[in-house]
Amino acid sequence: MNEPLVTVLVVNFNGRRHLPACLAALAEQTLPRHRFEVVVVDNASRDDSVAWLRREHPWVRVVARPDNAGFAGGNNAGLPFARGRYLVLLNNDTIPDPHWLSELVSSAHSGGCAASKLVFAHDPTLVNSAGLDLLRDGRGADRGFRQRDCGQFEQGGPVFAGCGAAVLFDTHALDGPLFDPRYFVYYEDLDTFWRGQLAGRPTVYAPRSLVRHVHGGSAGEESPLFRYHVERNRTLTSLRNGDLFLAATAAFGLALRSARSLARWLAGRERRQMALATLRAFAAFLLLAPAVLAERAATRAGV
Repeated sequence: MNEPLVTVLVVNFNGRRHLPACLAALAEQTLPRHRFEVVVVDNASRDDSVAWLRREHPWVRVVARPDNAGFAGGNNAGLPFARGRYLVLLNNDTIPDPHWLSELVSSAHSGGCAASKLVFAHDPTLVNSAGLDLLRDGRGADRGFRQRDCGQFEQGGPVFAGCGAAVLFDTHALDGPLFDPRYFVYYEDLDTFWRGQLAGRPTVYAPRSLVRHVHGGSAGEESPLFRYHVERNRTLTSLRNGDLFLAATAAFGLALRSARSLARWLAGRERRQMALATLRAFAAFLLLAPAVLAERAATRAGV
């Protein structure tokens, strides 16, 4: 019986400082080398990433984009170049354990997804993500985030979603782009996994598939970029996938947070860039909401 090929897809934007450790770890995987390929999609980096990749790692297939399509668009762009039955996403700011890929692939099941265990690179005794839970307000929450790893997440099993920094998809179950390209970055993973759950494609957590992760290494936590995309995208995700109550309360909640952010800025209690990011997120949500509402019927057709 032929064992399926695996494609490891890494999206990069000005991440040359992270790539040496990531690719060195991929070269040391215990999964036989003929079983997997590595594709790096570069989002128009300005730090010589493409030239360095082609010079130092000729075994990596490099897809050089003319513009920055974000995490969502970058992964979508890499999909046509993936030859594997299983598509594994890996952040450029990660260092996978030698057994990471073999453990992830061994947990794969037809049509479903699998999520790795992530710990923080600066302190591997702290959990970054043991899969994602869906909270009542529509937010995605990393299981075990910042908890001391004492073995409490060593049991595999079903989870609502996986963190997009290290997850596996069965390409036979994909019927279009992997992520909504309008998301650019953040919450694209929860949106895709949520749609998978509604369509009957479950996700399993693979605790021995271990990755060290530089959390926030691309955009930084609580930057204006982070605030804008998280606020906009988590509300769009609830609007598309949640029940009517959640869809309505998520939209109302963003409106309230926008008003509060404006008031805090005017009172000198919040930076102008952060307040503007929240207001821009609300405006962008209103612009995209009609199209997402039209898609909602198809997403929740079987519910």
